[in-house]
Amino acid sequence: MAKQASEQTTGDKESEQYESVSHNFDAMNRAIDTQVDKQLELSSLYQFQQSSRRTLMAMHITVSLCVLALTAAAIWWLLSSSGSFFSSDITYTESILKSASDRKTSDALKIISEAQDSNNNPDKAFIDTSFTVFHRTLISTGEYVVTGKTYEPDDLQTPSEQYCYLEQSQSSNQLSGQALSYIEDKELILETEDQAMISLAHRYCQFSR
Repeated sequence: MAKQASEQTTGDKESEQYESVSHNFDAMNRAIDTQVDKQLELSSLYQFQQSSRRTLMAMHITVSLCVLALTAAAIWWLLSSSGSFFSSDITYTESILKSASDRKTSDALKIISEAQDSNNNPDKAFIDTSFTVFHRTLISTGEYVVTGKTYEPDDLQTPSEQYCYLEQSQSSNQLSGQALSYIEDKELILETEDQAMISLAHRYCQFSR
């Protein structure tokens, strides 16, 4: 009996020596491969974004340089032009503004005058008293050259009185005016001997002749 027990124990030990354990790492390997692929995709995307940013930056720099070059060329062309060009252009613009302002006022008064003339009841005229229209022109000093035109109710198209003055702002926040010129018998009469003021009168007074 002891011998049989010994043989059985020996057989069990031999069977234990031949037993083996196997592990399946396929799932782990697939997970690792997936993670590696994601990292490669992220790396490619980052490189593409960096390349795109560099391209956009180069485009912005190129466009900025082109704009600067065009601006410099325009400035050079303007500076190379004669000073009389600027002076004549400014004077032309001012004359346009003056004529436009006068035309708006005269057109409005003409409409009122025609409506008043066509009114069947003269006792109910639209305008039955004299009034003054003021034209204010802002100059480079921040002051205004003001032209006053007084109209009579029986003639709304031709001013009966015209005068012009420089509106000056005082430190006390009160306005004061320096007479420049006026119209008498359709002639311009200057009210100053200062050449600067005379220049303002000729340039900015908006008289109707």
